Amino acid sequence: MPLMHHARLPDKPKKMTRDQIDAGNKIMQILIDADVNKDGCYTKGEIKKALKDLGSYIPGWRAQRCLKKLDADNDGQISGEEIDNLVDYLLEQGFGKKSKE
Repeated sequence: MPLMHHARLPDKPKKMTRDQIDAGNKIMQILIDADVNKDGCYTKGEIKKALKDLGSYIPGWRAQRCLKKLDADNDGQISGEEIDNLVDYLLEQGFGKKSKE
């Protein structure tokens, strides 16, 4: 009897609160604003600018960390599906939340 291979089902969509959605939208807008050449891909410099705008105390180090952790194809930038992973990672790190004034 031959082994049957099943296609992997996509992960269940994450349930997000309104605050998480707002934070993700804020992060995405800051990334779009930081995309200097408007190519939809993010270099270390563009990620660093976005992180600085998001309030990171060490944006250069964090930008390098993002590339090392999330640049799946090792092309030196975050692009395509990697962008979704970048937004998720930044949300996990606490970026994009409303500031307490």
